[in-house]
Amino acid sequence: MHSAAAMAAALALAPGAGLACSPVPFTPAPGPVAGGGCSVVFYLTEIRAVGLGPAKDLGQGLVMQDIFDGNACYWEANLIVLDCAARRALVIGHDDRALMAEPRETGIDRIAADLAAAAAAGRAPVLDDIAAAAAAEGYATRLALQLDRERNIEVNGQRIAIDCACAAFYPGGRPAN
Repeated sequence: MHSAAAMAAALALAPGAGLACSPVPFTPAPGPVAGGGCSVVFYLTEIRAVGLGPAKDLGQGLVMQDIFDGNACYWEANLIVLDCAARRALVIGHDDRALMAEPRETGIDRIAADLAAAAAAGRAPVLDDIAAAAAAEGYATRLALQLDRERNIEVNGQRIAIDCACAAFYPGGRPAN
């Protein structure tokens, strides 16, 4: 699953975690820890991390990233879709995830899978259509992010920069022709 995969990539799971959850403790860090593909993690406490998973280019100026807050046993998952050409962003969520209840498919997983399938087919929906799909899944969305003014999002009190993905995939702000 898309959101669970990003969380697993960012956070270490303990052996045998499917039966009981015992996350490997984090080492708190004073600032963000950058990873590949524009991922970033803030290790806030021994049991809590907040961040963005690796960015995935959807084509035609769209990029998506998972947003997470928690640990390997329990976390909140959201999805951000960036329209680099229009300089807008859409935040979809949230899902509350618990390792004991996983694996399960959620609406965010379905939306992310639909976006990946559309990208593989060479088409990318507009943010308004993605917002409508999120609403149909029962999610609140925040579509008013203007990337020229807002380069950070707040995840439960933690400010996270969101400008890496567009700079990496669409440095001029527009898809290549």
